[in-house]
Amino acid sequence: MNCRITNPYLFASGLQIRKSGRIVKYLEFLRICNPEVNRRGFVIPAKTILALLIFLLTISPTHAQKPHKFRVTGFVEYLNNTWTPYSDINKSLGFSNIENQSGIYNRFNFWYNPTDNLEFYVGMRNNFLFGPMNSSYNDMFSKLKLNYNYNELTTFDNGWVDLTFQIAGGNSYVFYTNFDRASLKWTLNKFELTIGRQRINWGVNLIWNPNDIFNAYNYFDFNYIERPGSDAVMMEFFTGDFSSVQLAGKIGNTLFAKTISLDTIILDKELKYTAAAMYRFNKWDYDFQFFAGVMEDDVTAGLGWAGSIAGAGFTGELSWFRDMDRFADTNDVWVASVAINYTFKNSIFINFSGIYNSAGATGPANAGAGGFLGSFGTMFSSSLNAKNLTRSRFDIFGQISYPATPLINLDLASIYNPYDKSVFVGPSITFSLTENISLMLVGQLFWGNQLTEFGDIGQMYFIDLKWSF
Repeated sequence: MNCRITNPYLFASGLQIRKSGRIVKYLEFLRICNPEVNRRGFVIPAKTILALLIFLLTISPTHAQKPHKFRVTGFVEYLNNTWTPYSDINKSLGFSNIENQSGIYNRFNFWYNPTDNLEFYVGMRNNFLFGPMNSSYNDMFSKLKLNYNYNELTTFDNGWVDLTFQIAGGNSYVFYTNFDRASLKWTLNKFELTIGRQRINWGVNLIWNPNDIFNAYNYFDFNYIERPGSDAVMMEFFTGDFSSVQLAGKIGNTLFAKTISLDTIILDKELKYTAAAMYRFNKWDYDFQFFAGVMEDDVTAGLGWAGSIAGAGFTGELSWFRDMDRFADTNDVWVASVAINYTFKNSIFINFSGIYNSAGATGPANAGAGGFLGSFGTMFSSSLNAKNLTRSRFDIFGQISYPATPLINLDLASIYNPYDKSVFVGPSITFSLTENISLMLVGQLFWGNQLTEFGDIGQMYFIDLKWSF
């Protein structure tokens, strides 16, 4: 089976991969080709992890091929980003007319099953970023008098245990290792317990996931397919063939900005907790879910569904948040997202979605969100959670994808803010060069006036070459 993604945004938005010339559901991809995406993790000391990895790497291929024992997958990827800043604000902070950054990314996924009901899983990332864009970011952070530089922000670990290690770094480069999974999963009949760094995926939509209170992700970080994990405990009891009860809790660091003066911003971190219970079941050929709990500073509850209407996929999520420190006030925040997608007989895939945030802006989305840094918050996943997936009151998403040949896929996606009239457009083309090698050409084009949601960013052009094993 060819498990190559044909659309750089499908990890977030879509749901198709190439499989013998056909388009299949993204969930099938997760199950068959990329099970690490929805694995859960076990936090262990860094020295123990490194010792375990060394031991695992010394196991011979013969042993690795035995069932229920040891498996390894991964990839090596080269990604080049050329950025043309859009606004005068960028240039005033030291960015040139054209910026460039290269990245070499490597990932290993290790699974070890000593018994049928016990699984260890470690996901390891090795990233080397270099180029003049790194220098420009560091210079910008210095001008803003930030207490973090770009390398420190890039290697910031929001877990309870810091499993991100900077190996080398300078003004124009950074090389680091990150363990985004480190897991122990134990299964007994209808009960499953997972402890440690894991991904708890409660979202059902393809773009925006208000129900995903544990692991919000950044749509624009298209090459991080696996998505970040959390230091958590997850228990699930299957009450039927299509129903279950889940109890989950995580602890981690949240990075936030404090404005000290007009020209000084301090980044600080604070330990936060999230815990909730969810019930899932199937009724009328729809999958439903209801949850309630606490997300950092808020009491939260919500629901979601996934089904179909006339052959089209129909999904939705609704979440409610109320600040625990001001619970008596009328400070409720409602975030909802609805999506519909359809694949035609000629394999053209379309996907439409909308998101509503009751606390979102009805004017320029970043006017009250740190200005220029507010727009750049769009680009950094550490600033996102299920409560602030968008700064606008309402955003609209559209996508069309077409496999021009069995080896070439074309895709066009866009997000529009109807209030401040800013827009994102994301064209891409993917070439399947061999069974395990792919080439993607990706554009991330942002337009809008100053302080709008997608203004002040500019245009980015990516070349992505990836070998999977």
